Amino acid sequence: MHWMRTIAVLLVLLTFAFCAKDTEYPQQIEMIDGVKVITNPDYPREGVFRLELEEDLSIGVEEGDEKYMLNQPQDIKVSEDGIIFIMDWGDTCIKVYDNEGKYLRTVGREGVGPGEFSTPVYMAISSDGKIFLMDGRNQRVVVFNTDGEYLGGFRVMGFHSKMRADERNRLYFQRQTRGEEVKVLNSWQELDVETFVKRTEEDGEGLFSFGPFLGEKDRIKKTETGTMSIGSIFGVTWDVDKAGYLYEGFNDEYVIQVFNPDGEKVLSFGREYTPVKNPRAKGRADAQKYMPPYVPRWILDDEGNLWIEIYTEV
Repeated sequence: MHWMRTIAVLLVLLTFAFCAKDTEYPQQIEMIDGVKVITNPDYPREGVFRLELEEDLSIGVEEGDEKYMLNQPQDIKVSEDGIIFIMDWGDTCIKVYDNEGKYLRTVGREGVGPGEFSTPVYMAISSDGKIFLMDGRNQRVVVFNTDGEYLGGFRVMGFHSKMRADERNRLYFQRQTRGEEVKVLNSWQELDVETFVKRTEEDGEGLFSFGPFLGEKDRIKKTETGTMSIGSIFGVTWDVDKAGYLYEGFNDEYVIQVFNPDGEKVLSFGREYTPVKNPRAKGRADAQKYMPPYVPRWILDDEGNLWIEIYTEV
């Protein structure tokens, strides 16, 4: 049985709310070890924009045509010509719709043969119309054109998460390794996490590694029935722009590092902020007292704008 899920494409309307506090923006710029470091104040240069969302398109039905039933959709991408690709984890395929939501085709299917995959976990669309899909269980990348024709693929050793593609069709994946356990808070164990961002050419060759990026931790506890895990609200976040510049940050502070395609740090920027109390920390010894300065996920749009979600008082 299909579980109905609806993908809504929202038209975002920006409304100017208020002007900046000062006519001269007190931005601090300095050079440290040959890298430009920019620190912004705790308010934006051009004021605050409030978002008003209006539904522009909705895909998904609970009953009726199965072509429009979505069974655990995990990712959505839109090509430059407006074609919508929905990676459906439950149905083990990619469902394709035009810019008005009309069904076009299904790409891929469950299996281990050419053009098949077992566990679709991440997806990227290249600038020249290729679909790159990460098959987590089989540890490989499967490649199609946007018409659904199978083009090939390559192996990736170990479990990788997240997937991005730049304008040269180079692919980026996240690979994390965990260190030795350190005992904390009675029976809880804490593991240091190292995050690497791996880059390959579109055929899997030319492996290059950014990192390690440090700071993230996993906390686990052994129980009679298995293992209990607490995910931290602090984490390493990264994204890649069209030119292959990597943006990375660990949200224990509001600082983002920028690396060029050769792995050299070329810019650091961030902003001042006032910590927000963690509403779930009261009476809990295992919870952080304050929320991090930003949510550990970003959106880097096609115009080069980096959208960062911040925590606010409830």
